[in-house]
Amino acid sequence: MRWPDSRPIGHELRSTAHKTWVRFHSLPESKRYAENNAEHREILTRHLTVLNDLSSSAGTPIDDLRVITLAWSGSAEPTQRDSELVSATSHAEYWQSLPYDLSDPDYPYWVHLYVGRTSVGTDELRSLLRLVADDRTSEVIFAPATATWLYHPYDGGGDVIAPDLATRDALKRRYAEWLSPHPLGL
Repeated sequence: MRWPDSRPIGHELRSTAHKTWVRFHSLPESKRYAENNAEHREILTRHLTVLNDLSSSAGTPIDDLRVITLAWSGSAEPTQRDSELVSATSHAEYWQSLPYDLSDPDYPYWVHLYVGRTSVGTDELRSLLRLVADDRTSEVIFAPATATWLYHPYDGGGDVIAPDLATRDALKRRYAEWLSPHPLGL
């Protein structure tokens, strides 16, 4: 496995792959949510730009991406994902269930992972990115079949796990105005 120290849960990636991690914000001045169509277009443009550039830099096809989505529950038994998420990733199939937090036996949390295929430029991918941007789903991960890089969009931006430091640094230079002013890059 390319990322042996990471569970396939979006927000956990930066801590296990911190050396090649970089975060880009999806709106100017680190604004988190779009308030109009122009801002929604900007969010989509930034996500697609980073996905295209990351794929090009790594030499991976942009028309054959894997997408991981999930559902949460209080049981190890797989549960269905939200209907909007199913619509945006109609070909995703159940992959595995992982314990997320079992510290309270009365309220265990499990995550159920689904994997599908997508391509930049599809309506499904745009719909999925819109769900993420509007905080109607989370923990999405995009990757090429080789998993040489990972992209985790979130409501406010996107986390890149680049294949190497050179790619990470090139992306940081290219999109410096999209970086956070926070000292830790958050």
